[in-house]
Amino acid sequence: MNSKMRKMVVLFCSTTALCMPHAACAQSDELSGSLSQLYNVAQQHNATLQRCQAAINEAQAAIETARMSKLPDITGQASVSYIGNARLWNRQFGESTGAPMPHYGNNFLLRAEQVLYTGGAIKGGIELAQQNARMQQLSAQNEEQRVRYMLTSLYLQLHSLRNQQQVYNTHILLAEQQIDLMKKRRQQGVSLRNDVTRYELQLQQLKLALATVTDQQSIWIKQLYTALGTDSLQFQALGDEAFAERTILAKGEDEWQQLAMKQHLGLQQSQLAISMSQTKERITRAERLPKIAVIAEDHLDGPITIEVPPINKNLNYWYVGLGVSYNFSSLFKTKRKMRQAQLATTLAQSELVDLQQKVGDAVHTAYVNLQTARTQLLSHQKSVQLATENYEVVSKRYENGLALVTDLTDAANVRLESELSLANARINLVFCYYNLKYAAHLL
Repeated sequence: MNSKMRKMVVLFCSTTALCMPHAACAQSDELSGSLSQLYNVAQQHNATLQRCQAAINEAQAAIETARMSKLPDITGQASVSYIGNARLWNRQFGESTGAPMPHYGNNFLLRAEQVLYTGGAIKGGIELAQQNARMQQLSAQNEEQRVRYMLTSLYLQLHSLRNQQQVYNTHILLAEQQIDLMKKRRQQGVSLRNDVTRYELQLQQLKLALATVTDQQSIWIKQLYTALGTDSLQFQALGDEAFAERTILAKGEDEWQQLAMKQHLGLQQSQLAISMSQTKERITRAERLPKIAVIAEDHLDGPITIEVPPINKNLNYWYVGLGVSYNFSSLFKTKRKMRQAQLATTLAQSELVDLQQKVGDAVHTAYVNLQTARTQLLSHQKSVQLATENYEVVSKRYENGLALVTDLTDAANVRLESELSLANARINLVFCYYNLKYAAHLL
């Protein structure tokens, strides 16, 4: 994978990138199965996705809590008390007379209230809780797309390094064979010691590059395990056929744009945010309406102290009726709250339009990048063909004494670079395809 791809992967590990293209380079079942396995493991172990699931559970519980507002409120109150003796004073407080009282008092109250009408506040509260739960689900799916994209990037980067490893191994073997041939030619007196030395230097450079690539694999594997949330999964190297180009331009850009407008989770969140803001408007508007409820109370009090002398008995009474309440301060307070809620709705609608434009640009970029990747792949395939033919010609010329060892090493280096570029181009084509799928949130 080229340096541009590596920068994109590193950037994505710290921020969520959204720039990708179109063309269908359908990967093989082997690759799809491997990525699906990664996605399933991450779903179970990734810390971010686990946190999102906990948020969904909390939001679902909030719906049940909001529904409880429909149920009646029932309260009970009981008390016992000690009542002291009373004293009667005349109007001038000049004379007084003691009045004995029953000393032990009791009070019991049972109250039930069932709301009949709140102007839609209860219904709006339940709807808002449901919308919030849906928002949490979309956020979880959005994080899932982000994690899947990161896993795909790391996975393809790992296989890019393994492909480079295979190329270096092949060229090390070729270099060793060439050195053996040079040594034999030197024994025959048709090759110089300097030729062997120069090619041995070439071999050491190849081995150093191979060691670097091998070490880099352990770094990417560690990052992949971190993203998965577990290190219990073993990765198998995939052959080139797993990344074979199957269908190019299976969908046009317009079709990808339509898919993105329907499937992109960010757009769904923005649309839901508008609905939530409108629900908040209705709840705010309900504050200006009266509240009506059925009320029932049962009292049991004793003694009866409103009589003179007091009556040392219990008095039980109850009633059922309608209660109406109205917050008059809402006449001047709710107006500003309504204005704020309306502005919030307008803002949410503007954010949706802005995000639609950004998603459209991202899909277009991804589509063009995929086409470019395909063109680059075809170019690198031709380059490998030409570099291989050139190396074979120079090798034969060297064997016949018609070319210098520098010509041979140059041809080998050109072949090495072209094969490395081709290996990276194959992975880059697949990467661009998944880039496009992520742009439309179809991973």
